[in-house]
Amino acid sequence: MIKVFQSAEYPCSDWLGLCLDSVRDWCAAQGFEYQFLDDTLFERVPRPLREKLQGRTPILADLARLTLLREHLAEEGGIAIWLDADTFILDRRWTPDLEQEASFGEELWLEKSEGEDIRSFRQPHNAFMMFRADNPVLPFLHHVAHSMIARVDPAAIAPQMVGPKLLKALHSLASFHLHPEAGALSPGLAEELVAGRGPLIQRYRAAARPETKVWNLCGSLACQGSHLSNLQTLVRKPELFDLLAS
Repeated sequence: MIKVFQSAEYPCSDWLGLCLDSVRDWCAAQGFEYQFLDDTLFERVPRPLREKLQGRTPILADLARLTLLREHLAEEGGIAIWLDADTFILDRRWTPDLEQEASFGEELWLEKSEGEDIRSFRQPHNAFMMFRADNPVLPFLHHVAHSMIARVDPAAIAPQMVGPKLLKALHSLASFHLHPEAGALSPGLAEELVAGRGPLIQRYRAAARPETKVWNLCGSLACQGSHLSNLQTLVRKPELFDLLAS
């Protein structure tokens, strides 16, 4: 059995609803079971940590999803997949490598720095995670993430501390299996896709990556500039992503 889980960290909207619909359609096409969770997801985080993380919903979600997936695999077995709610499926025919014990998405994060230089980061992300039953990675991630939050000063809890930042640090040692087909969209790249041109698009093409089938749209950054407007455009005109084809 393969089951896909999602939960929204912020209120639903038209563009987010289209993202959720795309994942449901993908699950139906692939024959995967699907479950959307409400705020009860966060009850899986121990109360002391919930109190410590009050107002830090994304970090709570990073912890809760690990517990959710671990509990599901212990009870049901099979394969469990997590997709953030702001995930947009471009190709319902894409199937991840189901033979892997554990795998994550891989982003090519592109942004402009001062002087119009381009900063580029290729790294794992936890908006897409997949685990088989009895894998050793998920219990370890669960232990490390909860231990870190329990011990750290609340003022020093950085965004993505037990999400992408933790994965990036561990990936340098463990070399996780990554899916470049499950990427993440920076606000800068989203802006250029809507505009139809730009240096970030050219840099992405030059990287000659496998075609991205699943995009995490980084809705947590919707408050930055025109990112929200760009997301609303992209989910209604997914053909704009064709500009990234090398």
